[in-house]
Amino acid sequence: MKKVIAITVVLMLMAAVSNGTDSAKGGSVAKGEGFKIDVPTFDVKIKQGETQSVTIKLERGESFKQDVTLAIAVDKGINIEPEKVVVKASDKPVVDLKITVPKEAALSEYKVSVTGTPTTGEPATVEFKVKVIAPEAGYTMKSDSDKGGSAAKGEGFKIAVPTFDTKIKQGETQKVAISLERGESFKQDVTLEIKLFKGKGITFEPAKIVVKASDALDVQLMVTALKDANLGEYKVSVVGTPTTGEPTSVVFNVKVVAP
Repeated sequence: MKKVIAITVVLMLMAAVSNGTDSAKGGSVAKGEGFKIDVPTFDVKIKQGETQSVTIKLERGESFKQDVTLAIAVDKGINIEPEKVVVKASDKPVVDLKITVPKEAALSEYKVSVTGTPTTGEPATVEFKVKVIAPEAGYTMKSDSDKGGSAAKGEGFKIAVPTFDTKIKQGETQKVAISLERGESFKQDVTLEIKLFKGKGITFEPAKIVVKASDALDVQLMVTALKDANLGEYKVSVVGTPTTGEPTSVVFNVKVVAP
């Protein structure tokens, strides 16, 4: 039975800053004294029986120093945590949401509503969609790398990465999930190295990580698009090297878009 080590690149929605749909401005109407909520522009695809993290961001005006209470509501059939969170004026503006899809959830689109209410002033609301897909659909993850490690059955591993382009705005950070799929007998540490195929414009944190055989399943990776990054598609390579045996690699795409 395969063990999956989920590595979240920082969407486990936001997809660590956001993907890009803004709410109407809340708070004061004076310039710089309001706020917006930024959520993913694309549908978040989650398989039945799985959980995924999504990152949202509170964008504050220069003069906006209030606490904001975020209330998150979702259509019946899927679950989200937390349902309510207070983002204090001194807090980081990034909030991670955990969305869980029951095994019996209907294959459909579900609406998630995020309402931000400041201490004083008007609230702001924005929505994004979650699409529930079948386990075999393979939209959120793909394991198209060759088997690494030993050639013996059950003693190798594969790397799974997002099938869809990860969209990040210039100057922002996002979580991205990758997974290490281990064979039943594969008990080695694996060193993962993440880098661009060529050029520059986006960075990774960490760019190199050792996933020990005894590690907890979840690991987070942050992908940042520089403010002056060229708009367009970037190919990202993930190479996994076991303690002994052959390495394996896989590629996914990051698309840098304008703010």
